[in-house]
Amino acid sequence: MTQIISTKEQLNLETAEVFWPEIQVFFAQGKLLVVDAQLDLVEVATLIADNQVNQLKNLIENNNVSFVSAEWVKKHCTDTTLLWAVVVAPYVLTQLIEND
Repeated sequence: MTQIISTKEQLNLETAEVFWPEIQVFFAQGKLLVVDAQLDLVEVATLIADNQVNQLKNLIENNNVSFVSAEWVKKHCTDTTLLWAVVVAPYVLTQLIEND
């Protein structure tokens, strides 16, 4: 019997920890989004996958989701920077892993 899983469950399974050099190519292509640390990365990815335009619009307007900028990279990224990442084609969503 085939079990059907939700979009959120599928994206959660596809989320991984990656080092900056592994995803910087997506930054160069203009396909890398950063999600505010206060938000759930998988929840935001699900909104994109499910085309929840109104909710996404609010997140974008409040700068909770944005394309990664060169300034952001300079401030946060080195070869050893660890991030969460998940693909919602054509984008890759990322979030810094906070070291507490």
